[in-house]
Amino acid sequence: MAVIFALLVVIMLTAGIYLFGYAARISSLLYVLFLETIIGLVLIFPLLIWVDHLSIAQIFSTANKENWYWLAGAAAFGYAGGNFFSLMNIKAVGEKSNSLLSPAITATTIVLSFFVFGEWLLWQQWLGVVIVLGAVVYFLLQPKPTIATSQRKAGIISGILCIICISFTIIFSIKGASSNITLLQAIWIRLLLALLIIAPLLIFSSRRRLVAKQPLKFYAVIILAVICQTIVGNYLWFYASFRLGISAFQVILATIPLFVYAIDVFLLKKSANAPSFLLAAIVAAAGICLVVF
Repeated sequence: MAVIFALLVVIMLTAGIYLFGYAARISSLLYVLFLETIIGLVLIFPLLIWVDHLSIAQIFSTANKENWYWLAGAAAFGYAGGNFFSLMNIKAVGEKSNSLLSPAITATTIVLSFFVFGEWLLWQQWLGVVIVLGAVVYFLLQPKPTIATSQRKAGIISGILCIICISFTIIFSIKGASSNITLLQAIWIRLLLALLIIAPLLIFSSRRRLVAKQPLKFYAVIILAVICQTIVGNYLWFYASFRLGISAFQVILATIPLFVYAIDVFLLKKSANAPSFLLAAIVAAAGICLVVF
């Protein structure tokens, strides 16, 4: 069952990449993040009451100071940082290239766990990290005729920042989601704290109205993206990590670039066959196997 949930995470995150990618191309990135946090808070709140059987007071009181501190870090690095740079990366170089950041995030998270949790890494794990990051960096630095130089540079910078931010987010989320709070509660608190960061940034950075005029399809896509990635994807991420084990789960996550490649090239036909991307994805997945086993 945990393996099925892990595969569902891959599907949900893949769907989220394309849905949020669509939204990022027709609106400001901060506005997309603002809507993500608002919609996520609204959709998860009734689940906390009906599914987790928490009162409004318990939603806040059962979380201790340590939960709040770590989840605040996850909110700052994840939603205000990682998600922003991920959207910027999609907007600059597309969903296919963005998906290749996933194994790099895993490798970087493993390295961070060495410093944060004191986890000892064997030589083959360090070799795996070098292989993964080397494959991703090699692909990012390759010239792409269909992408302007300025976009490619924006893709490289945003990709590196996204990897760093989300890697820290995973560490903070693991530390913040302890046994005294539910998984949905941890996600909701993280969204709430992210809203306190994103809302002021949107208000002070935008010269336009706070609510930009967009077609109904835009808001429908955001809602579906939040359900797929922010709620279901995040929840199953935690669940599969605890039930399946972080190592096996990360190997399954490393297949995301292959899923996105198949969808991008064969289903949506958005891009042509790219042997360099496919090679980088396979090498990165192989490197992940060295890292986690």
